[in-house]
Amino acid sequence: HSPLAQASFFFVKAQSCPVLGVSMARAPNRLLVTAVLAVGSYSLAQLFVAPSSSGLRSQTALRARGGGEYDISDADIAAFYAEVTTGGGGDPPKGTVVSELIVKFFHGEFTPQGFKRYSGLWKGPPPGNIGKKDIAQGVLGLKAQMANPMFVTKGGVGYGVDETQKVEDDGKGWVWLAAEMSPGGLAVELFKSVPYGKRALLAAKQANVDELFSKVNWDVVLANIDKTFGGPQIKQR
Repeated sequence: HSPLAQASFFFVKAQSCPVLGVSMARAPNRLLVTAVLAVGSYSLAQLFVAPSSSGLRSQTALRARGGGEYDISDADIAAFYAEVTTGGGGDPPKGTVVSELIVKFFHGEFTPQGFKRYSGLWKGPPPGNIGKKDIAQGVLGLKAQMANPMFVTKGGVGYGVDETQKVEDDGKGWVWLAAEMSPGGLAVELFKSVPYGKRALLAAKQANVDELFSKVNWDVVLANIDKTFGGPQIKQR
């Protein structure tokens, strides 16, 4: 029986008891108030029951891998790739942030000691300025590195996780070009795991990079510079 039912039963029995009847009859309201207070206290206690240890463990695990809010699924990756491959391919147009980033970070020589950026005269046209010829060289360097990257930044797991939890390769077969603001301005890096919290510009199947560049939509890539992938939206330029 509920606490309220028990209290009501006690009150009725007490009124019919020869010994207690007189005194109990004089204070029925006091007993009823006491019973209601008892029920209220019981109900409030149920509201503040501490979560189970298993519930706490699951919440802790969720926070440890980035909180869940910004998780990127395989379907999300497929959708990202589908959107970025809605164009006609080729090289990015001259004069855009995307083409300048590709030239800056991929027109040069990749060595075990690091990337040696091209320091000669830009071919243009016009000569001395970054033009189609320079962009074409940058794209060639980007394609070669996406197919077989010499330098890979760790990522994956989730947004905001500790650096020690990040991985170089998440085994999904994708290679990403992602941007992030650095002390020297906007910079790009290659990832073989989901670039949580970065500006994911491009993604390619590492085993078939040519497919991306045959269908890439550079307008979508340009728009991606202003979008945080797998993280809170933060304006970086």
